[in-house]
Amino acid sequence: MSIITTVRNLTLISNIDSCSICGSNKNIVTLSSSAGGYVCSSCYTNEYIVSEKTIKIVRMYYYVDIKNIKKLEVSPLVTKEINIFLNDYYDRYTGLYIKSKDFIKKVNQITKI
Repeated sequence: MSIITTVRNLTLISNIDSCSICGSNKNIVTLSSSAGGYVCSSCYTNEYIVSEKTIKIVRMYYYVDIKNIKKLEVSPLVTKEINIFLNDYYDRYTGLYIKSKDFIKKVNQITKI
């Protein structure tokens, strides 16, 4: 999951402790690239809602030194949700086009067959 290392190093998520909009740490329902981090149920508008596990995994990876993790199994759903957030962020803010993005999309299409 070097994806989260990228998130941390590039400071893509500006608020990982509470809602990026109102500051509440209750009822966090999603990650939003436009808000810069977590969004609570009160501030939620129409963003893709991620699983509670995704919210916990992103926060854990943000604070834990990746070198200290020996083994971690991440479900395909969590991986998908993190990728949705990162793809939206890259498309929205960075102007970067990652060549491996096409390859990953092709692999995902093949595995859906």
